[in-house]
Parts: sequence; structure tokens; C-alpha cells
Amino acid sequence: MMIDTSSHIPTADPSGKNRKLQDAIERLLHRDAKKPLEKIISRTHPADLASVLGAIPEEYVLTLFDTIPDKRMAAKVLTTLDSRVKDHVLQESEVIRLASILEQLPPDELVDLISSLNDELAAKIKAALTKDSQNEVDDLLQYAPETAGGIMTTDFFALTDDTLVEEAVEAIRSRSDVEMVYYLYVTNQQGRLLGIVSLRNLLLAHPTRTLREVMNPRIISVRTDTSQETVASQVDKYRLLAIPVVDDEGVLVGMVTVDDVIGVLEDETTREMLTMAGTSSSELLTLSPFSIFKFRVPWLLAAFIGGVGAAAVLDKYEATLSTVIQLSAFLPIVMGMAGNVGTQAATVAVRGLATGSLRLSHFKSLLLKELTVGLLLGTFYGLLLGTVSFLMFHDFADIVKLMTTVGVSIMMNICLAAIIASSLPMLFQRLGTDPALASGPFVLTSIDVLGVINYLIVATYIFGL
Repeated sequence: MMIDTSSHIPTADPSGKNRKLQDAIERLLHRDAKKPLEKIISRTHPADLASVLGAIPEEYVLTLFDTIPDKRMAAKVLTTLDSRVKDHVLQESEVIRLASILEQLPPDELVDLISSLNDELAAKIKAALTKDSQNEVDDLLQYAPETAGGIMTTDFFALTDDTLVEEAVEAIRSRSDVEMVYYLYVTNQQGRLLGIVSLRNLLLAHPTRTLREVMNPRIISVRTDTSQETVASQVDKYRLLAIPVVDDEGVLVGMVTVDDVIGVLEDETTREMLTMAGTSSSELLTLSPFSIFKFRVPWLLAAFIGGVGAAAVLDKYEATLSTVIQLSAFLPIVMGMAGNVGTQAATVAVRGLATGSLRLSHFKSLLLKELTVGLLLGTFYGLLLGTVSFLMFHDFADIVKLMTTVGVSIMMNICLAAIIASSLPMLFQRLGTDPALASGPFVLTSIDVLGVINYLIVATYIFGL
């Protein structure tokens, strides 16, 4: 399970419940009324308590956190805190008590939290953990953080294939400490994964049958070095609640739960959006203005070059624009509509490639579909813009030529935009480059330049200039 280290964003509180809770807790803290405070805490949801901790004055934060009587609840509150308050609690808490609270976390969450600390504090907390927890932390730290091994938990439930169903049910009842038992993993004596049994099938099976007889041998698993994005796509594709993780020899070493990959998918979606915009999540607070300047300059250079190219085209066709001045009125909309279509098509393509629902083998079908959509949109808006041009310039002597020019141009530009925007992400993927790169300045710049060229060529031809 991944630790959320993002800045805390206050949730909506239309009923004012959290505000009333905060006021009550602050009054009790001010009076040092420990017993009533513990009573309120015991009835409060960890997420609500985390919101209160993020809102009260800093001098009360550690006192309130230390008042939480249940260590399991304290662990849940800690993982829900925003990064500022969490850092304060981790830095100021007594190491022994903090370690006893962290013991309540699943192994993967514990590793994520320890990895986020400075080396000195991480070493102190790790030394205060039990020997078993230390071993679990060491085992997980050997894997790269963005792989299945890095996000998996070793807190899974597995039994050998010769175990009876009734024995398996009893074993599950006795293991309330396991993070999530939606699947029972079946292994051989050497620990190699042989199959899985859902809880439903386990409960419906005859008590005297063995797990070998009731398990599903068709296993969907990942290796420890599988990228977290691939793990997320597998969980999403097969609608799994958890996916087992095996080593090179097929030995079951952990599992990745659905809540782990939700964080991965959110991070990946955010990264794609920022990449498409030519920026990164680190810009907000961590980088200096000059560093942000250096990061954005190459991206804006593409747009700059495209703008210069468009200006050169306009200069070349100056005679056309000066002869038919009405053409200038429609240049922004002809370019803008194509740009919007390109953004839509590129977003669909990039997202499809990222989730695995779109592959390079789908290129022809995607291109045909986007071209068809472009023709439909282009025809509709071509007729619409032609009508608008007539209403605006019906006294113009060559109004039919003007209507034809703007109508044909916008239809051709929208089709061109659909082709470019769906093709470039595929090309970048084929070249081994992040397809999100194609959806920023590259798509928009090429569409703008080619759109201007197309518009003026069509106008020159139709008006016979």
C-alpha cells in the first residue's frame, strides 16, 4: 500500500462536522482533559482525526497524536496525514512509541514510510522495530521502488496444495492479522505458486477435498522486477483485487493489492497530463524559477518554431490575404478547431497506450476511425462555418468562393488534425519514446503550421490568385 505524501487538501465539510470536532478537541486540549479527549478520539474516524490534526495549531499536534490510545488507529491516522503534519509527527515523536505504532502497518506501507525519512531517523526507527519487522523491511528494500517488488506486501495468505478445505478455512479464521484475504494462494512444499482459490469457492467446496482439487491453476501473476505500471494494467485488465508476485523460480514472495495500484494509476495519469503539458509535478514547490525556466524552454521552443513557420507562410501568401481580406477573419477558428480535435485525438491515443487497451497493431483501425470522425466533424463544421461566412459577408461579391474556402479548409484541417494526433503517439511508442511527449507542442505546432498552409493554398486555388 502506497503512502500518500502529497500536500493535504481539505475535504468539503458542508455539515460543519469536522469544524465542530476540531473546536471540541481544541477546548479539551487546552484544558488538558485527557479522558474526555480519549473518549472523543475512540469514536472518531481516522480520516476525520487526520483532518483535525492538519487544522489545529502545531503545538497541539503531537499531544493529540500521543493521546490516541489504540496503536492500530494511530497508524491509520499517520498514513492519512498530509505531508507537513506527518513530517512533524515523525520528527518529534518518541522513537520507541513511534516504532510500536509503525509495527501495525502492513510491510509495504512501513517500507514506504521509512524510505521517505532522512537516513538518521530511518535508522533509529528501524533499530527500534522487532526483528521480524526489520527482516521484512530489509527484504522489501532490496527491490526497486517502481517495481512489483517495491510496492508489494509480504503479508499474504498461502497454504500448500495438500491442505484440506476445512483446514484452510480454520487457518484463515486464525489469521486476523493478514492485510487482505480475498484470495488463498496455493503453493507446493517449495513455495512455488500453483494456483489460487477465492474465498467464495473455498466456502462452497466440500470440507474433505484438498486445495489442489478446488484451486484455479490458471494464474495471473507478475515477477518482482515487473514495472508498477504493468502491474497496474494487469490488475485493471483482469479486474483483480490482488495479484501475486513471484521470483525468478516461481516462488510466491508477495502480492500487490488493488489499493496499491490505484495510487500507481493516479500517479501515472498525473505524470501523463504534466508531460503532455511540458511540465512536471516537482515544479510546484521544489524547483526555483530559473530551474522551471530551463525545464520549460525546450518545450516552448517547438511552439516558437511553429509560430515562426506559420508567420513565414502568412508572409508568402500576403497577396492572397490582402486581396481577400475577409479570409483573415476566419483564420483563428480554422486553426483553433483543428487544434481542439487534435488534442482530443491525442489524449485518447496516449491514454489507450498507457493503459494497454491500445497497441501498435491497432494503428490502422485507430487511424481509420479517427479519420471517419474527422470527416464527420469537418463536414458538420464546414457547413456551419460556410453559413456563418455568408451571414457575415453576404454583400461580398465572391461570397460563394469565400464559403467554399472556409468550409473546405476547416473540413480538411480537422481530418488532418485527427490523422496527426492519432499517429504521432503511435510513432513515439514505436521509437521507444514516451507517447505523452507527442501530445504537447509537437501535435499542436504541426497542426497549426499545416493548417495555415492548407487554408491559404485552398484560398489561393479557389480564388485563382
